[in-house]
Amino acid sequence: MKRSLFLSLLLLCIHSCKKSEIDPTSEGLLDLSATPVNDWLIPQAKVFDGGPGIDGIPSVDQPKFHNPGHNTHAYLSDDTRVLVYQNNNIVKAYPHPILDWHEIVNDQIGEDSIALTYCPLTGTGIGWGRIVNGTLTTFGVSGLLYESNLMPYDRSTNSTWSQMFNKCVNGALRNSAPEFFNFVEINFGTLKDLYPEAEVMTTDTGFDRDYTRYPYGNYLTSDHTLFPVTNIDDRLPSKEIIRVVIEEDEVIAYQYPDTGRQLILDTLQGKRIAVVGDPDKALLQSYYAALPGIDTPLNFTLEENPNSVVLFRDQLGNSWDMFGHAVSGPNKGAQLEIPYSYMAFWFSLHSFFSEVKIYGEE
Repeated sequence: MKRSLFLSLLLLCIHSCKKSEIDPTSEGLLDLSATPVNDWLIPQAKVFDGGPGIDGIPSVDQPKFHNPGHNTHAYLSDDTRVLVYQNNNIVKAYPHPILDWHEIVNDQIGEDSIALTYCPLTGTGIGWGRIVNGTLTTFGVSGLLYESNLMPYDRSTNSTWSQMFNKCVNGALRNSAPEFFNFVEINFGTLKDLYPEAEVMTTDTGFDRDYTRYPYGNYLTSDHTLFPVTNIDDRLPSKEIIRVVIEEDEVIAYQYPDTGRQLILDTLQGKRIAVVGDPDKALLQSYYAALPGIDTPLNFTLEENPNSVVLFRDQLGNSWDMFGHAVSGPNKGAQLEIPYSYMAFWFSLHSFFSEVKIYGEE
């Protein structure tokens, strides 16, 4: 099994590094050996070269889209996970099978300039603003990894960033943090049912990839990691998918309910947090449980109809969807704020956060 995984990675590396696919506009290739140790915010000894090199795993900078029912999406099953973003009436979805091969998609979603960064090795999908230090840029894959996690670079300064550290860790923008954009992870069947007019990224990426094939072999079903990680915590299976919520120095992992839909109301650093889990929809999402702008505490109750775009309601009569948008009620049009949070494999947290609590654990 390990041999098949190695061969898959070798093929990925060979397939990804064709000269014609390297971005000719990229200048100043990242060179670890030329970087002074004290210029890194992270231990340089723990930064690994993943193999393909800079842009060897190419970002998609001109994504194309069709609605969920279009035949270009026939390769997607109802269980396939997609990352979804909403801006006003625009809903865009990015399938995992494409992200597995490209890791970064630079896009314009309404007025929001966003890089969707996705690390297949840690299961983390996080939206970053592409306006950095006042300059509109795109992000690419550096080929470097820290604690098995993606390290993008920005094409305006060639600075190196850490996805889960959520900072620039080396270069001209060192210590800068990108603007956070929340993506909701659900399965493709849910997207088709609830948002049939959504725009779904197609396999017309400009690159020759077999998007029906997962490029990392048995990685998802095994306990091992491909690159070293510093801390191991066996309280949960290493590849269990959880939602991590980070509020100042408090880090909480929330799990899917075993069955059905579940609402959790929690308090982190004095702030009320709502987490909704629905394994049938692959949904596990977090929100601040307060009316934005005036911080009115909200008491949520789950919507009983699983086929409704409404996810929960509050005591004021508002109905809220999975994006935290009030679709009806006295505050229709309001948007719940989202805590800094994302989906991740359990193993990936402990090298970035010194203490991780599991919700419900004594």
